[in-house]
Amino acid sequence: MTPRCRVIAAALAVGSALGGAEARAADPTTRECLAASEASLKAGNEHKLRLERAALLICAAASCPADVRRECIRRVDEVNAAIPTIILVAKDASGGDLGAVKVVMDGEVLAERLDGSALPIDPGARTFRFETAGHPPITKQFVIHESQKNRHEAVVFGSPAAFSAPRSGLGVQKTLAIVAGGVGLASLGVGSAFGLTAMAKKADAEKACPRDCADQNGVNLWDDAAGAGNVSTAAFVLGGVMLAAGAALWLTASADSTRGPTAQVGIGPGSIQLRGVW
Repeated sequence: MTPRCRVIAAALAVGSALGGAEARAADPTTRECLAASEASLKAGNEHKLRLERAALLICAAASCPADVRRECIRRVDEVNAAIPTIILVAKDASGGDLGAVKVVMDGEVLAERLDGSALPIDPGARTFRFETAGHPPITKQFVIHESQKNRHEAVVFGSPAAFSAPRSGLGVQKTLAIVAGGVGLASLGVGSAFGLTAMAKKADAEKACPRDCADQNGVNLWDDAAGAGNVSTAAFVLGGVMLAAGAALWLTASADSTRGPTAQVGIGPGSIQLRGVW
């Protein structure tokens, strides 16, 4: 096993490295102590504070040279103060706490489950992935500051249950009915106006040219009267159709419909279109 591998192995057994009968069997050698001290400096320069602390705990062992051991012990306290900690909370849609949540930080498993304890992490921009059974994973990004302690962050799995309530207002179908009725009444009004205009123009035409009119002015008057009459007739027909459509829409509307209806009203020269889906 290389010295670096032995350093990592010793870091995973920090308790053994600090003393006791069992610890003495795994005490680091002088060479490993020096390698751990060097590794701690490198990790500190890279702001990998957790790795720095693990290395310092190795070179702080009783078997290390006294001067190396004293320096490592001194630096352990400094690193402990600098390492940020975070408290992660997961809840379900109803607000209940979830403990069976796996947390992965930057690809590294940070916790297999959440128990409310503070987790030491390295400073910097970190990506957290929360995983629990029955829900899609949640990914969050936090910027962690050095020496920040017990920062609280929460995630919520699932969305709140949809609350069903009766719709207020008239609803789309009845709104369409009112629109159709309004257009129908307006069309009847237009028909009436053009009807009166047609009657007036017809009277003028009869005065100017009663029968078999050869005079151009009389011909124009008769044409104007006919045109106004045609518009009046079309408007009355449209008004009747729209009033009937409005009545049908109103009478067949469902007051407790909870679907999402859509509607379109199109108006063009001489025509109107109502389209609805409900």
